[in-house]
Amino acid sequence: KAVVSTQSTGSPASNKKVGAWLLLCCGVVGGIVVVGGITRLTQSGLSITEWKPLIGTLPPTTHEKWVEEFERYKQFPEYKRLNQNMTLAEFKRIYFWEYSHRLLGRAIGVIFLFPFLYYLKKGYINRNLSLKMAGVFLLGGSQGLLGWYMVKSGLDEKNIDQREGIPRVSQYRLAAHLGSAFVIYCALWWLALDLLTNKKPLNLNVSGNELAKTIKTIKTLRFGAPLISGLVFITALSGAFVAGLDAGLIYNTFPYMGGKLIPSDIIDNKIKPKFRNMFENAVTVQFEHRVLAITTFSSILTLYALARGRGGWKGLPKSVRVLSTSLFGVACVQVGLGITTLLTFVPTPIASAHQMGSLTLLTVALWFLHAIRRIPK
Repeated sequence: KAVVSTQSTGSPASNKKVGAWLLLCCGVVGGIVVVGGITRLTQSGLSITEWKPLIGTLPPTTHEKWVEEFERYKQFPEYKRLNQNMTLAEFKRIYFWEYSHRLLGRAIGVIFLFPFLYYLKKGYINRNLSLKMAGVFLLGGSQGLLGWYMVKSGLDEKNIDQREGIPRVSQYRLAAHLGSAFVIYCALWWLALDLLTNKKPLNLNVSGNELAKTIKTIKTLRFGAPLISGLVFITALSGAFVAGLDAGLIYNTFPYMGGKLIPSDIIDNKIKPKFRNMFENAVTVQFEHRVLAITTFSSILTLYALARGRGGWKGLPKSVRVLSTSLFGVACVQVGLGITTLLTFVPTPIASAHQMGSLTLLTVALWFLHAIRRIPK
């Protein structure tokens, strides 16, 4: 059996504690992403029209303060153009989701910073790991600013007039906000896996002809696993453009769009230069998301079939086999959720499950990639 040396960041016990804490941080970040998706789906993201990182922690506590907050909301385009008949009770409902999203954002800062300083002082985190974690913390801190930058785009009359007069945030800023959250999640998840596994090698228990077949299968998986992780990430990011343009509310059929595989209005000649259709034309954006989703699923299916069909499947470590099968299974569920979301005109529960599915698929894809890299070369 081949053996590779690994450099642990500390004792197995300390690594386990730090790894468990990072898993908690992953869970909270995942929760923020899900609540953020619900906030977008319920059209709640523009309900809080100010950014107060510290004093904005508490919501209105009296009827007078709620009325004051509602009057402030009435000064902005979303109320003027879409919600003039909104009641105070209805405003409280949309306020709840945006407030919850911001509160969770503040909470993750506390959940991350204080244990980080504690474990650093205890010597559980070495210099290399501390620099990586500090980078994640700084990126997380910038998320609040990026989130407000996104919200501001939906409060500005000039920006809204450029988007057909519909009060919504910039799809570019939304994609940047979501993409940054996914990067933070991926970094935390990868670091947690490093610590919880101690980067212990996954050795093979085969020999002879079976070993040769298994090695060939491993080479295929090593090539495909990072590509699939990248595809899952890009597909999820394209979903942010779909959400930002409400592109899920057009062509609610599958696999055809207007009776064609490629819709006739995929290019809007009014959008200049034409490549901006990729990011600003709702039809093009939905088409791209379909193509990326199909490509991602086909890649996962192909890799799974190659892994099982070359005779080296039984020689793979059990964890790799389980993760490979799980990746295929989650991909099937995610495709089903995506098609259902489209066909049912984006109902909040199903659309939210679809977004949660993208994060789950990315989680399994990275776990699978991590396990492949633990097999000695």
